[in-house]
Amino acid sequence: MLNLPVYLRGKSFYLHTRVAGRQFKRSLQTSDKIIAIIRAVRIMELILSKTVKPEDFDLSMHKNYEIDLSRGILRADGPEDHQMLLDALNSIKTIRQGVSEFESQQESIRPKRNSGLTLLEVLDKFFLLKSHLSQATHQSYTKTTTEFSNFLRNPCVSNISVFDVTKYQEFLANKKNTTRTIDNKISVLRTVFNFAIKQGYMKTENPAKERTLQSGKNKTQSGYGIFEVAEIKQIYQSEFMEKSRTDDPDYYWVLVLALLTGCRISEITSLTKEQIKISETGVNYIKIIDSKTHAGERSIPISSNLIVSGFADFIADKEDKIFKYNLRLGKGSGNAVGKKFKRHLEEVKVKGNKLVFHSLRKFVNDFLLENQVAYEARCQFMGHEIDDINIKIYTKKITIENLEAILHRSIFKLEMLAGIMPTKF
Repeated sequence: MLNLPVYLRGKSFYLHTRVAGRQFKRSLQTSDKIIAIIRAVRIMELILSKTVKPEDFDLSMHKNYEIDLSRGILRADGPEDHQMLLDALNSIKTIRQGVSEFESQQESIRPKRNSGLTLLEVLDKFFLLKSHLSQATHQSYTKTTTEFSNFLRNPCVSNISVFDVTKYQEFLANKKNTTRTIDNKISVLRTVFNFAIKQGYMKTENPAKERTLQSGKNKTQSGYGIFEVAEIKQIYQSEFMEKSRTDDPDYYWVLVLALLTGCRISEITSLTKEQIKISETGVNYIKIIDSKTHAGERSIPISSNLIVSGFADFIADKEDKIFKYNLRLGKGSGNAVGKKFKRHLEEVKVKGNKLVFHSLRKFVNDFLLENQVAYEARCQFMGHEIDDINIKIYTKKITIENLEAILHRSIFKLEMLAGIMPTKF
């Protein structure tokens, strides 16, 4: 009944259809939609049963009772008309229930009206209150949250559901993102949602909660590989490396620093001249001030061997940034180095699907372990958090002088592997 061709024109509804191939149009003489539907049904019933021909139909001929709900008028002539009026009222009740249910269903499938802050607005507030975050973290959060927001067409944070996160995971998988990458992006969203909930911008449960795809074991197994000592020699004591020293000194010194400091690629490529320091006691060190974690903000001892081997000459005419690599949105400043390092591995025939630039950092940590460097010193050198209350709360950091003394022997061995010291071992 709801699909009858009944239209409001002016102050009255009309029935406008075709009967036996001929156009049929009649006023239903009411402004009440429900009554109009009842009369339209009655008209079609009479015409289709051939009780009345379309051209002879006159609504007044069949209007023996009167209903005007807008004015509260109910009239009937005699018992028969009274019963017809009651039947009409029951029909009105039934139809109105149907209309109400229909409108309720329409409301349930209608897109939710946005209210409150959008996800990107929440992210702005997140950065406002967490101004200590590193540039790399700021970039990572911006890239992932913007991608997710664009995928959902800029939603309000209060309207985001678990299913939205599921659709985003499937979208990433279809774009050939690895499971590890998908988990990392969902972790970013989970942090932003937690912030939104804590600050009162979101009243629902975190839609990214417990959405990790990888188990701890799988995550460990799918991580980057670690170079062997023989492979490090192939990389650093190669013609490709020697040629880079003159043809591409930026790349050469990034690789040397990676092996001697264990720094992340972004920490190295973003170095400024001011970060190369010397302590009051004469210890050379690099001050990392912008890192992935709080523990990453650290002082890393470097030996005078590095300084006199050509590094001092390389940075002599630098005014601010040491390396030529520019920051690229979503890719950091080490993207170009990573690409060239891949070609470098191919050139020296070091193969491995999980061997990347970050594998150098893993190698350094493993090398220090093999050389019996204590856990606390190793974590401080690498910029790793130590989740131990005795160390984290009740002890100070190792001084740069003591850290250099602990690591001196290991750094010397790494310098030989890097090729800046001629002695072999």
